[in-house]
Amino acid sequence: MELVAMVVIIAAVVIVQFFIYDKYGFKNVTYKISISAPEVYENDEIEIVEEIDNAKRLPLVWARSEISCSPYLTFKGQQTETAQGVQRGLVSGVFVLRGYHKCRRVWKVKCEKRGILSIENAALTICDLFGMTKKARMFTFSESVRVLPTPAEMENVTFSGDKFIGNIAVQRFVLPDPFVISGAREYTGREPMNRIHWQQTARMGRLMVYNNEFTTERRVMILFNLQRNEFNSGTLSDTSLELQIKGAAYVLRMCQEISAESVLVINSGVRVFMPIPVGGEYAVSALRCLAELNAECGERFDEMTAVLDFNEATDVIVITSYVCARTGALLNDLTAKGKCCKIFTAGLKDGAENIPRGVELLVIPRGAGGDRS
Repeated sequence: MELVAMVVIIAAVVIVQFFIYDKYGFKNVTYKISISAPEVYENDEIEIVEEIDNAKRLPLVWARSEISCSPYLTFKGQQTETAQGVQRGLVSGVFVLRGYHKCRRVWKVKCEKRGILSIENAALTICDLFGMTKKARMFTFSESVRVLPTPAEMENVTFSGDKFIGNIAVQRFVLPDPFVISGAREYTGREPMNRIHWQQTARMGRLMVYNNEFTTERRVMILFNLQRNEFNSGTLSDTSLELQIKGAAYVLRMCQEISAESVLVINSGVRVFMPIPVGGEYAVSALRCLAELNAECGERFDEMTAVLDFNEATDVIVITSYVCARTGALLNDLTAKGKCCKIFTAGLKDGAENIPRGVELLVIPRGAGGDRS
């Protein structure tokens, strides 16, 4: 009789807790996800924070979360690729919470590829003590991180001339000699105090300031070609596109280091024409554009270059997978006018014979990006 009573009591407990968790399991339960940084570079690590709050007396004895996110967000301890070669975009975790308690879990996540990587949704499943009932709820999120491309690992590429001209070079040659005198001018009262050239002031006997007229003398035009070949059949492969983007990021970094103005032109679905003055923030804006770039080609490359004005450019960098006869003729004409022309490629598929003499061909190496400092 006692055994029967015990069985009845246990059955009653199981049934009661079943109905309690079925009805009140998700009551006053909130679930949040946040990302530690809105913008990073490729291969940087961020934190994804999960928070679950059980604002009721009933404990959560077993709660499981499954996060669906971009496949290029790799959680620490998670294999980058599955056996089939497809990168994972799902991670799960288990929570146990007492009543009126909150739990916070921090995931270390590596951003494997440039672009807008987002958390799409998360499923939260709550189970009772004996696993008899499982109730799930889907949560949608708008959390994302912009991953900027890293520059290609290339040998130092020189632009036109033997030395760079800009603020960095002027500061390097601040010495009491005739060259410095031509790089300084008289103080007008409008310049900030940190621009006063004290050595030339002492030499001339009156206030002198740095002359920055040469800062924007070097102007680099970066022509990014999304056309796969001369006949515009198909789009660039993912590998070629990513390498060309890294090549463009490398040129942008060089322009930033030498304080040179540049302009980025891309024959994308909507043509990109982005002047980039001297300054780190402008270079980051261009990297943001590259981060969101897809392989869609909007116009023929030779038709785009035909309407561009190259008069102000001192250097022309063409990033392409082929060189047609019209592009070769354009580069030959620009070289004849004294402009420094270079071709960056992930691998020239055709048109090598169209490259004029005096135009350097540089292959963008495969591999991780370089230093971002």
